[in-house]
Amino acid sequence: MNTLQKFLQQSGFGNRRIIRQMINEGKIKVNQKVITDPGFPLDPAKDRIRFKNKELKLRIENRRYIVLYKPSGVVSTLSDPQRRPTVRDFMGKIKERLYPVGRLDFHSEGLMLLTNDGELANFIISARNKVPKVYMVKIKGTLEERETSKLEKGVFLEGARLNPFRIEPIKTTPQGNSWVKVTITEGKKHILRKAFQFCGHPVEKLKRITIGTIQLKNLKPGQWRELTAGELDLFFRKFRFAEKNRRD
Repeated sequence: MNTLQKFLQQSGFGNRRIIRQMINEGKIKVNQKVITDPGFPLDPAKDRIRFKNKELKLRIENRRYIVLYKPSGVVSTLSDPQRRPTVRDFMGKIKERLYPVGRLDFHSEGLMLLTNDGELANFIISARNKVPKVYMVKIKGTLEERETSKLEKGVFLEGARLNPFRIEPIKTTPQGNSWVKVTITEGKKHILRKAFQFCGHPVEKLKRITIGTIQLKNLKPGQWRELTAGELDLFFRKFRFAEKNRRD
């Protein structure tokens, strides 16, 4: 027996947050009855699900895991009211409905994971799991030792203390600017840009290269690839994903 929320996630109807919100707001009916409990037991073979009074013809999709190199100047969502390019524009004829896991801002580039595995997506996004994300960042000027130390201890920014950064100097440009590799474990909006701006070193370029154990590898902007079974297994073992997911 499945639950309403889990079936909707596995069928690619939406991510966990959106589905829970719709159910809690009473927008989903099962057999003509409004259901507000995400854990409502569901038999997909017998029960009929309606959204906005329209019956949903859903089936559990094969799980897909795509790594995309998002170029700069692309929105990391599936649609944009301003009609700017989105990550959907690069996905070709993939039939499954895939959703971005987290975001990269418009001017940033690099690794984006798209999947219809809502449980994995929620695991990566949830701050409590501390899945590290690694970025190559070009900043204005050069970090002094005291500035690096401040970021690595966790700066207090906009009323909250950030989780400590891990910073590795890479190189200095002929113009006196710097490339650094930065690892973070939270996904607050524009966190890197705001933190380096706060320290007096505005970000000039930002590229994400790793999420957990998942790497961008040799993809070029706009290209994508399927995650291999080995890559998925490595992630699951590293973060004990299956065990935590069962316990939750």
